[in-house]
Formats: sequence, C-alpha cells, structure tokens
Amino acid sequence: MQQIFDKLVGLAMLAVATAVFAYYTIWVFVLPFVDDSNVLQSFFLPRDYAIKLPLILLVLAGTAVGTFIGSVLVKKSKKAKSKKTN
Repeated sequence: MQQIFDKLVGLAMLAVATAVFAYYTIWVFVLPFVDDSNVLQSFFLPRDYAIKLPLILLVLAGTAVGTFIGSVLVKKSKKAKSKKTN
C-alpha cells in the first residue's frame, strides 16, 4: 500500500514540475513574439516577474539549505562537546 502511495506522490510531483516547466518556457520564450492584444497574454504574469520570481525562489532555497546545514553543524558540535565532557 505504501509503495502505491509513494508512486502516486512521485507522479504528482512530476506532473507539477512538468506543468511549471511548460508554463515558464512558454512565458519566457514564446510570449515575447506574440502580440500584446492576443488572448494568450492574459494567462501569464507580466514579463518582469519572469526574472523576479526565480530569483526570489533561488534566494529562499539557498537560505533554507544554509539554515539546515548550519543547524546540523551546530547540533553535531554540541553532541561532540557533550561526549568530551562525559
């Protein structure tokens, strides 16, 4: 049962990643060549967000990874100190 759930979660993650990739690719590579009056333009955010959103996500992800690594190192040093004092 758990294996089926894992496969469904993996499939859902793959579907979301594919949809985001397709949306971003169309937004960045196709829309600059489409007229502003075209109905397709209404489905996408303004073009300046094409740079701002990935940059913000990259900064947030880097901060999260740095925080995680820092917390692991602090816990490891506390554990090593407690072993030395015993």
